[in-house]
Amino acid sequence: MQSFQITYQTFGPILPPIRTTGLSEAEAHRFVGANTLAGFTPVVHTKDVKGEQLRTRDGNLLTVVAIHGARLVSVMEFEHI
Repeated sequence: MQSFQITYQTFGPILPPIRTTGLSEAEAHRFVGANTLAGFTPVVHTKDVKGEQLRTRDGNLLTVVAIHGARLVSVMEFEHI
């Protein structure tokens, strides 16, 4: 079983960005799934522009999920620990 440290940030037209840490893996998957069902497009990033696996400064593997509508709506970071 993998363990993740999950951070996400939302971007709204009226409210300031909201940054939250500590979602469980199941909550993060539900968040991405609910936004997909609502018509948003999730884009998963696992590699950098050189084609290398994304990593944190500590060297942990990193997956970034960007959720797009007409603009960027939310970003989630899954740090594999």
